[in-house]
Amino acid sequence: MSPLRLSRRPLLVSGASLAALPAMRHAQAVDPASDPRRVERWQDLQAALFDGRVTERIGGDALEVAAPRRAADAAAVPVSVSLSPELASRLRALWLVVDDNPAPLAVHAEPGPAGGLRSFSTVLRVDAHTLVHAVAETRDGRLLEAACFVEASRGFSAPLNVDFYTARDAMGRMRLGMPEGPPAPGRAVPVNLSINHPNTTGMQIDRRSRTALPVSFLNRVEVRYRGAEVLRIEAETSVAEDPSFAFTLSGEPGGELRVEAEDSDGRRFRNAWTLGATG
Repeated sequence: MSPLRLSRRPLLVSGASLAALPAMRHAQAVDPASDPRRVERWQDLQAALFDGRVTERIGGDALEVAAPRRAADAAAVPVSVSLSPELASRLRALWLVVDDNPAPLAVHAEPGPAGGLRSFSTVLRVDAHTLVHAVAETRDGRLLEAACFVEASRGFSAPLNVDFYTARDAMGRMRLGMPEGPPAPGRAVPVNLSINHPNTTGMQIDRRSRTALPVSFLNRVEVRYRGAEVLRIEAETSVAEDPSFAFTLSGEPGGELRVEAEDSDGRRFRNAWTLGATG
């Protein structure tokens, strides 16, 4: 997946943590067709992202995307996607797109046989009042979409939470959380993964030199369990500092969960955990 950086159309409006997700407003609260300018923007993005294929807006609870209507921190906006069991069983790929960001394509995720991706969450930068789209591609090639609206501004230029050089020294450290313990036969469980990385956008200022920090971001994450692929993620600068991803895992307990990641500068990071009876 190559980075997608599209300029905003002049008519478009310009301009958190995962624990906040239960308070979010859901996709059905916003009609993406209510503003012709946003419809035109989404049409442009569809043409660029999906080779001209048109997405189908889906209702009900088959596919839902949620985010805070008004972001408390534009540089850290939690976004969550949920899929029905029927759609999850047919899922080939999932996209998260922040329509009016400098880099609209935030995440492209592909589940593996150990995934059974019923839900997916991450934290994004949002640079302007915008629609956030989730697009699910089914195995028969359909593109199903849901959207929500977020009010935010200048998430791409917001300063890092810690000094860049301190963040760089901690780069690649991983943390794994499994609040419900390891998976069991017939029981998929949530997994929370975070990876230290400043994920700089090229629009932030180095506090020491007062010059722009270089673009550097985590662009690939692969998760395997008991040797089988769980999830493959490709990401861009819309993902917030210290990227975090929440997803579901199925399988037998007692196996090794292995994570491999790479950033845009070619640095590689690895870690592994053995999931015993208590995770």
